[in-house]
Amino acid sequence: MNNVQKNILIITTGGTIAMQRDSVTGELTQAISGKSLVAGIPQLEHVASIQVKEFSNTPSEYMTPSMMLRLAQYIQEIDHSSIHGYVITHGTDTMEETAFLLNHVVNVDKPICITGAMRGADALSADGPANLLAAVVAAASEKTQHMGVLVVMNNEIFLADEVIKSHTTASDAFCSNVLGSIGKIFEGEVYIRNVKQNKFIVASPDVGSNVWIVTCGAGMDSTFCESALTAAIDGLVVEGFGCGNVPLGMVKGLRKLVQEGIPVILCSRTHHGYITKEYGGEGGVSALEKDGIILSGHLVSSKARILLLLLIGAGYSINEMRTVYKLFS
Repeated sequence: MNNVQKNILIITTGGTIAMQRDSVTGELTQAISGKSLVAGIPQLEHVASIQVKEFSNTPSEYMTPSMMLRLAQYIQEIDHSSIHGYVITHGTDTMEETAFLLNHVVNVDKPICITGAMRGADALSADGPANLLAAVVAAASEKTQHMGVLVVMNNEIFLADEVIKSHTTASDAFCSNVLGSIGKIFEGEVYIRNVKQNKFIVASPDVGSNVWIVTCGAGMDSTFCESALTAAIDGLVVEGFGCGNVPLGMVKGLRKLVQEGIPVILCSRTHHGYITKEYGGEGGVSALEKDGIILSGHLVSSKARILLLLLIGAGYSINEMRTVYKLFS
């Protein structure tokens, strides 16, 4: 079957790809429907047969884990028999979180490619149309089968588990925090490495738990941890220094949280690489793990938090959570 015969469903959620600048304020606002967006890219009909469904028209900074879960359920409930691949348009602010959640909730063995734009639809060099076309090309390709959820931006293909937004405005804002992109799209062709992605599915009915993220700064103490206890949080994600080390002053507070049965996940504020047991001492990763803190592997804090929300919602114990996070090491 060639690509023209394939049916690709585009599900739009909003974001910069569907925004234009207000003539008075100059600010980007939601302005374009999903069908209008697709209608403005006639090249799509040469790639595949396109259907469009509008899930929402929401700026991605307004996206919540609950909305992401509803999107996952929406995709799961579609009749997949006549659809060969999916493309989700999404704002870039929380794209990495939605991609990660979909990858570990949606149990559909067909390509799901997420894309968006760094520039508004009325910009002189709008990147949305090219990104959407590239995502459809990727979703229609045999080479993306069985790879889980992918993010396609700036003609590059990323795994949902690894992709991060690393620049505020650049067209090449997206990268991988581990080993780079897994493929590229050039002249309508997909060039991709043969890699696998964790396809651990969490059957979670709820992601409404109260999970905070804290970034370590030099000399911080346990004041924040004490506040977290007072606020009765359900979990905490900590962005440590470098390999995952934390300030000595925070250790006592983190231990207290663990003792109270609150899961604490350790990431790196560098957002690249893996948590590693490189240094000794109370604030070092080895000691923190012995204290009961869970290591996130390569997951950045945004994804570690989404995973924790899913696991809490599914009723996982802390020991079971620890086993799941090891999948990302």
